[in-house]
Order: sequence, then structure tokens, then C-alpha cells
Amino acid sequence: MISLDLALIFFLSLEVLNYRVQRSVLYPPFIFSAMWLLVLSLVRLKLIELDPLHANTLAILAVGATSFSFGGLLAGLVPRVLLRIHFNLFSSKPKRTPDFLRNLLMTVALCGVPIMFYRTWQLSNSQGGGSMILMQARQALLESILSNDPNQNGVLAYLMAYLVMGTTFASLLLATGKKDRKFWVVTFIALVGAVLSTGRVGILQLISGLSAIRLLQTKQESLRGAIRLLRWPIVLFVALFVGLVFTNKNTEGMTGGVTGIATFFVLAYIVGPLGAFDKVVQNPESFKLNVSHTFYFPLHIAAKLHLADYTNLHLEDYIQPPMYNTFVLVPFPINVYTVFKFYYLELGIIGTMVILFVIGALHSLLYLKARQGGKFSTYLFAYSVYPVLMVIFVDEYSGMGQFPIAFCFGLLYFLIGSVPLRLLQVKKNHFSQTGS
Repeated sequence: MISLDLALIFFLSLEVLNYRVQRSVLYPPFIFSAMWLLVLSLVRLKLIELDPLHANTLAILAVGATSFSFGGLLAGLVPRVLLRIHFNLFSSKPKRTPDFLRNLLMTVALCGVPIMFYRTWQLSNSQGGGSMILMQARQALLESILSNDPNQNGVLAYLMAYLVMGTTFASLLLATGKKDRKFWVVTFIALVGAVLSTGRVGILQLISGLSAIRLLQTKQESLRGAIRLLRWPIVLFVALFVGLVFTNKNTEGMTGGVTGIATFFVLAYIVGPLGAFDKVVQNPESFKLNVSHTFYFPLHIAAKLHLADYTNLHLEDYIQPPMYNTFVLVPFPINVYTVFKFYYLELGIIGTMVILFVIGALHSLLYLKARQGGKFSTYLFAYSVYPVLMVIFVDEYSGMGQFPIAFCFGLLYFLIGSVPLRLLQVKKNHFSQTGS
């Protein structure tokens, strides 16, 4: 208990220091330390039963958060003139995107709605159908992933995944401009798609991204300003998070009523992963794998390009980490282990500090770039808020697969919206001059 109290004092101090650096709730080191302060506070309040945490586990959290924060400090030392450098393909503050492009995104999103509903209904029917559509669809998805069933992972499945992801991209892109009817239609469809996907990833990505854009645009990044502007988005997320517990989770046999069940699931999601990581720290040999989670993304690219070779091993089998981790009891079952698990197992404490320092620096650089007001950097930073919110739950930084897609999606959007207009303007000026 003494080590937990010391950890709370440390993270409270680190939180205050990180806030003083940029005086912004969007500063990645501030979010990183805030998430851990929340977890440790809930553990200390004993609102849910959790196995005791060991001092060495809490020490790893402290050094990791410190490394991430030092990365943010390094980013803050970069001259602002360097951050103002941007691609000359479009200005740092592009003009209003043509309506035809916004109409196109809204039309594609609307066309995707029937596909989203049909895919969820199809998954539900594969479990026998009934009124609990989301719960059955969720179960079917889990079974198809674990069994790698080709019937469940066909064209429609991939189309559904890209529609959910694409509508989220579109909503964040439109949010960087005017909040008109097109924006609200696309955002509503993105929210519906996130719910129909039966997970909470899409919901958190969408709400956190839109909230970040709102704070950057209004320059209300102070703690007081953020609380005032974000109270309703936070209420919406909590309501959806709690409500979906009873639609896609099996709560049969659980006691405590609606309030008790909802409270258990919320608290278990927040504090459970730290309890699981404590098991890893105490017995790391039981959790080691012959695959790399931390470097899966570059290894996967190298495999596709035939740039990597492993003797007597099938490359894809070697580099592909398991889709789901094993469950441990903390004392309730949990199979997520915070952002630290794979860094700690694969790189050790020193390696964990180094990689979190680099991540903290890069993420803070993106934040500082977005703070200058460019729409493209604002969009990219908004999409990147999700991984730092998830550090208490799972490592989303290593899963970089969607970020290049988000980058290309946004780049194409702004290129189409700005470059052709400039060319047309040049031609118009040319003809007016020759005509005179």
C-alpha cells in the first residue's frame, strides 16, 4: 500500500509538471500520465477487487511515464520554424474544400449504411439470430478471428471494416472545415458504423478525435476550457460505453443489477490490465512468445517485400503475433496487459524506456505541428489521440497499420481539394490575360 501511495504522489507531480510544459490537455505526456493517475486512483479507492500490485510493477510505470515525458520535453525544444515546414503541395491552411468533394464523402458514407447493417445482421444469424443482434454478431466475429474462417472473413467483412474506418477518417476531415449538414451526416454514420462493429474502438477514436479538433480550433486547451467544451462528448461516450455492455456482452448470471454490472465492467476495463501486467512482471517467462509484437509492423512489411528471411521457419507464422492474448485472473479474467507488456518482455526495462521516449517525442511533435493550425496536421493528430488514451489498456502504438492509411486518405483529400482549384485559377488568369 505504501508503494501505491508513493506511485500516486509521483504521478500527481508528473501530471502537474506535464501540464505546466504546454498548459494543454492535448499534450501527449499530459494524457499519458493522466491515464495512469486515473488507474492508480481507482485501485487505491478499492472500488473493485484487484490482486495486490507489486512495487517493481509500479516502478516500471513510473520510469515509462518519465521517459515518455522527457520525449515530449525534447520535442518542445525543436525550433518552431522547423515545425512550420510543410509540403508545398498545398498550403498549411488550405482554403475551403470544394463542395463536390464533401458531397462525395457523404454519398459514399450513405451508400455504406445498408452494407453495415447487413453485415451485422449476417453475423447475428450465424449464431442463430434473435433479438441480441450485437451480442451475437460480436460472438461470431470472435469465433471467426480465432478460427480464421474464410466464410466469415470474405469480401463483405473487409468492406465493412474499411467502411467503418473510412467514415471515421471522413468525419475527422470534414471536422477540420465547416460543421455543415454534410459533416453531421457523415459523423452520425461513422458513429452508427462504430456501434455496428460491436466494439468500442471506433467510438473512442471518433469521439476523441472530434474532441481534439474542437479544442485545437477553439484554442480551449486549458483544463478549465476543456472541461467546459468536452462535458457532453464525455457524457456521450460513457453512455455508449455503458449501454453497449448490455447489448454485446453476456451478463447472464451476474448479480448487482444494472448499476452493479455496469460499474464492474467499467472498472474492470480500467484497472484490470494493470493487474494483468503485474502478473507479467512477476513471472515473465510464462508470457514470452517467439514472435514480435513491438516490431510486427516493420517485420510484416519486410515479409511482404521479401526483404526478411528466417531459416527453417515459415516467415508469416513467425512474425504474426496471436490475435488474442491468454486470460489471467486478477482475480477476474482479463486478457489485455497495458502498453507495457510487449515492450517489457521483448526489450527489457531499458528498451521500454527508450521506445517510450521516442514515441513521446514523435507524438508530441505531431501535437505541436497541429497546434499551429494546419488542417492536415490537425486531422492526423486527432486520429493519433486514441493510442495514448489506450496506454492503460493495450499497446496501440505498435499497431501502425491504419496510420499510413489515414495519412494517405487525408493527403488525397486535401490534394484533390486544393491542387485542382489552383490549376483552374491559373488557367482562368491565363485566358483573361491573353483575351485582353
